[in-house]
Amino acid sequence: MIYLFSAIAASTLILVSFRIFQKLGIDDFSAITTNYIIGALFGFSTIGWQFSSFSESPERMVILSVITGILLISGFVFFGLSTRKAGMAITAISSRMSVIIPVMLGILVVGDNAGALKITGIILALIAFWLSLKKEGKIKVPGSAFLIPLGVFILLGLNDSIVKITQHYFLPAGDEQAYITYAATSFFVAFIIGTAGSVVRIGNGAGKLNGRSIGAGLVLGMLNWASMFFLLKGLEKMQVSVFIPVLNVSVVTLSALIGFLVFREKLRPVNWAGIALALLAIVLIAAG
Repeated sequence: MIYLFSAIAASTLILVSFRIFQKLGIDDFSAITTNYIIGALFGFSTIGWQFSSFSESPERMVILSVITGILLISGFVFFGLSTRKAGMAITAISSRMSVIIPVMLGILVVGDNAGALKITGIILALIAFWLSLKKEGKIKVPGSAFLIPLGVFILLGLNDSIVKITQHYFLPAGDEQAYITYAATSFFVAFIIGTAGSVVRIGNGAGKLNGRSIGAGLVLGMLNWASMFFLLKGLEKMQVSVFIPVLNVSVVTLSALIGFLVFREKLRPVNWAGIALALLAIVLIAAG
């Protein structure tokens, strides 16, 4: 359970950090790009730059690390696009409902239990996401912009799924050096792609790299690294169809409460109902 609680804390602090970045006018993309190299360097340094060969097929692990890195940075890009084109509410809902993909993977491929309590809890969790994030008025998504939050849903779901597949089939249980090598390599790939994107954005005048964005990337890198590492360790100890839903429901609930208590964001009765339903969902998923 310690890995679950740690992943919840790190993931929640990442969302809080983005809220603070917004208030300080920090360029998110530059901070994100910096965060990946910070995470990679920190990861490699913790194992003394002694890279694990992962398994009998190291080239397969390199491919999986590259895929994970691509999904990490692509998910972020689509998240940013969706926020601007489709709105924050529908983007947040799409990102959290992406739990459907790794949950189905766990049940259909990995062999997770699929009891009535767990299935009920997962359904309630999806409803809780909607209620917790619902704002006043109807959520409208203009025309083809609907495809962008759909991309968020798919990319984030695939990212959690590829991490689970890698952990389950290719990483030796309990081998932290292998876990760290995989995560750090994935971060480095994301950094390379993000750097290319940052160069283009800065050249077009759409982005900026300064001391504040680097400092933000440093903080974000440590949190993101912790989130990734605890995700891997948690998936080793718990079923993905339990770990991922409980993680996401908890992050949504804590983020909403922090927004209310710290940032003075308004919560409507329907939001409080969503938070209460989220707590019930966690109990049912854990019991199932």
